[in-house]
Amino acid sequence: MLSITRTQCLSSCPASCVVCSDDAVICHKLSNFIEAPETTKALMLTDGAIVSVDRHFLSDMSNMTVLSLSHNAITTLTHDAFQNLTILHTLLLDHNHLSSQTLDRATFSWLPRLEILQLGNNALREVKGSWFHAARALRTLQLGGNSLTRLDATTFASADLRALETLDLSDNLITYLGRDSFRGLPGLRSLDLSRNQLRNTLPEAFSYLSWLTSLNLELNRWNCTCELRELASFLTSYMEAPDKVLFNGRRMVCVSADNPAVKMVLELTEANCVPPNQNITVQVEAKNSVSPQRYTRDLALAAAFCFAGQYLFHQWPHVTFLFFNNWTGAKEEENRRTAPTQTVPQWDPIRENQALHLAQMGLETKLMLPNSNQQGSHLQPWERERAMYDLKMGKDGRHFTRPHCGPAVTGSAVEQGGGDEHMNTLDMLRQGGVHPNKMGSLAMTDERRRHALISKMEGKHVLVNIFPDCVASTWGCVKHTLQHEVSPPVPPNG
Repeated sequence: MLSITRTQCLSSCPASCVVCSDDAVICHKLSNFIEAPETTKALMLTDGAIVSVDRHFLSDMSNMTVLSLSHNAITTLTHDAFQNLTILHTLLLDHNHLSSQTLDRATFSWLPRLEILQLGNNALREVKGSWFHAARALRTLQLGGNSLTRLDATTFASADLRALETLDLSDNLITYLGRDSFRGLPGLRSLDLSRNQLRNTLPEAFSYLSWLTSLNLELNRWNCTCELRELASFLTSYMEAPDKVLFNGRRMVCVSADNPAVKMVLELTEANCVPPNQNITVQVEAKNSVSPQRYTRDLALAAAFCFAGQYLFHQWPHVTFLFFNNWTGAKEEENRRTAPTQTVPQWDPIRENQALHLAQMGLETKLMLPNSNQQGSHLQPWERERAMYDLKMGKDGRHFTRPHCGPAVTGSAVEQGGGDEHMNTLDMLRQGGVHPNKMGSLAMTDERRRHALISKMEGKHVLVNIFPDCVASTWGCVKHTLQHEVSPPVPPNG
């Protein structure tokens, strides 16, 4: 500590000076520098109107350790103003009009022993690390009360502040605090960022400050949303450490918040960062190159088919069952095609046609043989046709027994001759005189040919479509089937 003893003023000491001695000179309200002894160790010229500092004013004061020029109107510092002050310990330049352009790389480079530097309440809009490239002994840096707006990785990038312990950045306009802002300050113990414009900041900005024991973040403009939750969690953990101090944590008041119930940053948690009744928006991301438009279209089609399927099931149960059987058959056929290593028996249309005609032959034979135990000889024609219908439709009369279908032969095509062979088959069945060999000879030999059985009941035609395959057009099968009315034969009146 420098002890200052009030002594008799020198003859040249102005009346505004309170101390004038060989070791110290303390004066107020001066507009210019005064001459001081070469032995002066402390020079304090405050609350005056000094506007510039030149090397000539301080050239003979090489023993000075404390220089205070606070509360003046200094706008100019020559690059060699402090050239002869090689042992200066404390430099106070706060409350002046210094700008960022006033300071340069050489301004403080003459002060290798400088430990305390006050530049607060000036007109600094940015901080350049080059100002402190030779400040390896600096322990306290006061930059509060300026017009700084942001701190990032370049702020102290080229500075040599390895010994810095206290940094005051309060009362600025800082809105942005980068994660690497304090990367070059490994020994920092006290950081003051109070009374700025911070709305949000990442806790990573303090990750390099392993020795930090004092932190002040009060009276900023905190926006208490979920984005600030990480900082709140960091500060809570920071305060739990026995050697850490968060100054005025209760004054970290939320200026705005999504949840009105949250008043302070430290109250912010994952559970209350949004109000309880806030709607949650879920963004559906398309995967596997499926666009949102296609996804919406598929949903609409699925809903339409579900509705149509339910309607068809209630209106035409037998048709719905046919469609299901055909769809199942198509899927089985597709599985067989996509699994070439497996040997799956293929459906033979010729065999099934032969089996069908043999079944027809057997039924017709039972209906026609006079010595049959089934009393077929006493059946009327409509009863025989009813039996043939049961053979085709199944006992419940609600569905086709044929498992496969394909493009149907329309009634007009049959009438024009496309189904002559099948007309002959029905005529022979109606006449009741079909021989088994003739029935067998009527079997189809082309698996792609279409079959139709037509019977006439009370002026109506019943069309039963038997299709060889419906893998390629399942919906076409159902659509065509719906065009025809299928009903069991009814005995004639009387």
